[in-house]
Amino acid sequence: MKYHDGSTIILGDIVSVPMPNGKEKARVVMLGDTYEHLDIDTQFLLWVNDEKILGVTSIVVEWLGSNPLAHDDLQYAPVGNYMFTPVDECVEKIT
Repeated sequence: MKYHDGSTIILGDIVSVPMPNGKEKARVVMLGDTYEHLDIDTQFLLWVNDEKILGVTSIVVEWLGSNPLAHDDLQYAPVGNYMFTPVDECVEKIT
């Protein structure tokens, strides 16, 4: 897989991901083209593999700081610390 600039995406890369309140840092933990992954939550990994829901042009990232999508509203399901995101010009590797 490659970033928008043509450089190769490597598991463990630190990236910035745009969120409504600004860019957030995350770590690449799974690649959509190969399903290669780091040591991530077993139940999450089983779900992704069983359902084949990760697209070939997407990655899974794990937030490094607090989860920017976290909430306390009991009307909605809680959010996990992983997020699927397409690899486009908005996902940038932090050097």
